[in-house]
Amino acid sequence: MKTLSQLKIIICGSVDDGKSTLLGRILSETRNISLDQKEKLKIISKRYGTTNEVIDYALIVDGLQDEREQGITIDVAYKYINYKTQRLVFCDSPGHDQYTRNVVTAASNCHIGIVLIDSAKGVLQQTARHLAILNFVGIEHVIFAVNKIDTIHYNQKKIKQLFITIKNILNNYQFKSKFIIPISALNNENITKKSKKLFWYKGKNLLDQIINIKIKEKNVGATYISVQHVHRPSSNIRQYMGTASGIIKKNAPISVLPSEIKTSIKNIFFDNKKINATKHNEAVSIETKNQLDIARGDLIVLNKNIILTGNFFNASIVVTSHDNIYSGRQYLIRIHNKEIKITVTKIKGKQDINSSNLTTAKYLSINDLGEIEFDTHEKIVFAPFQKIKELGRFIIIDLENNNVVAAGIINFALRRSGNVFKSKVIIDNKKRSELIRQKSICIWLTGISGSGKTTIANALEQKLHDQKKLTYLLDADNLRLGINKDLGFSKNDRIENIRRIGEIARLMKDAGLIVIVAAISPYEKERMFVKSLLKKEEFFEIFVNTPLAICAKRDSKGLYQKARKDKFINKTGLGIDYEIPKNPDLEVDTSKQQISEIVDLIVEKTFN
Repeated sequence: MKTLSQLKIIICGSVDDGKSTLLGRILSETRNISLDQKEKLKIISKRYGTTNEVIDYALIVDGLQDEREQGITIDVAYKYINYKTQRLVFCDSPGHDQYTRNVVTAASNCHIGIVLIDSAKGVLQQTARHLAILNFVGIEHVIFAVNKIDTIHYNQKKIKQLFITIKNILNNYQFKSKFIIPISALNNENITKKSKKLFWYKGKNLLDQIINIKIKEKNVGATYISVQHVHRPSSNIRQYMGTASGIIKKNAPISVLPSEIKTSIKNIFFDNKKINATKHNEAVSIETKNQLDIARGDLIVLNKNIILTGNFFNASIVVTSHDNIYSGRQYLIRIHNKEIKITVTKIKGKQDINSSNLTTAKYLSINDLGEIEFDTHEKIVFAPFQKIKELGRFIIIDLENNNVVAAGIINFALRRSGNVFKSKVIIDNKKRSELIRQKSICIWLTGISGSGKTTIANALEQKLHDQKKLTYLLDADNLRLGINKDLGFSKNDRIENIRRIGEIARLMKDAGLIVIVAAISPYEKERMFVKSLLKKEEFFEIFVNTPLAICAKRDSKGLYQKARKDKFINKTGLGIDYEIPKNPDLEVDTSKQQISEIVDLIVEKTFN
């Protein structure tokens, strides 16, 4: 194994713990800022400084105007330092909990984590969260830097008590090495030299401890190229572009995953020139002996070993957005160069950042670390994160707004992964529809309680029945008496309710029936999910937009009256939290239109 010549270190901690000051002090003491930079720093320290010193070392790092004015770090700052025999790359990450995404991004490529705490404040919740994130992204070496010891007058008793608290927290994690160092970034105590005021501390100073940690490059035992782009220089040539992990030689036998197609390497190109072999971590383009159906996200593999394929997974995630993660909801994930839809099937739990234990949770919200199960809509190539990081980490993307919702790592494939296959059938939807001579379609009525969905649905089914059409009405209330009787009315249960109705509607449509669904279906994401199950022409969404006042006056189920008496009752579907459809195929209002008129309009638009 080869020792790395470059060490990447992330510095994280809560707001005002002194991260930027520490990094600025390191840059200054190791002479990695020029004289003219130092003079400029004196000028801006007078305007923006917060330390009452000639130089505010934090301003060396806080380059954004907003950061200087607010006195906090927003972006991730990268600084390169030569110290003794080592090249060090420091990442100064934001401390505020709204910038957790930046911490995850920065830490994912680092070897060592420095967790900074203010000795006067002690270990805060955000400190514990950052430690959990370092463990999450696979950092194996952690240094706790107890900063601002000058503010507690180098009190040995207080510092040692902090050491005990920190050790108790570190016991929850299996880091390969862990160190605790008392420092004062402002006064250069234990940064580049030992502090004389801490005679009782026998360890190394911070920088010497960093370079004393030996990082070994892991041999992943697998050689592959994750296809990033398929290039067609001519009609009879296909080149597959991506970054090589390991060495692949010309004429080498290869497998393509997940298809399991086997072939060999015909040509390898680097910088538009033919070469005989790839180098590790080199961007290349290859041609295979045969023209194959290889797409972005496929893996060209020399030796599979620990590279697997699957479609059901257990994963750990950290939520980085205000869009919560719910079971039953559909998302997009990006794993290596593959993008694919997934459904979160279970929230296993939320991590208690103080103990690292999982606690029960119905959903995961911003800054939560948790464990989930999900399935992909087709097989993907992966490796457990602990084996190959690049093939085991992913991001979760919201299908509606394309926001990155969470970062995740695959722990393992579930037992059923790879054991469930889509069977080919002889009789398909087209043949069934032809047999009964009708167009199969799903007509989905959405709207708040009392808007008239069920009334329209029943009248529509009667009209189609009179026309000798085979139909089936799926009413959400009726389904709650059977297949959905285990579900309540929490957001999580409402999401699962619509998922199940959507899957049932898809099967019935596939049987050749005209399926009519009457369900509040209050969330846009779940309506989008149902749409995704069917072809565009097979789904017709109707928004029954009857005014709230009319619905409350009708109150056929007595729900509005209950809501007025009980302030704790779930009011979703009673005009609260109902998300209006963005692009329905038809919008109707039963307070202004006759039911028969609405039914005729639906029949005209869906079947003519």
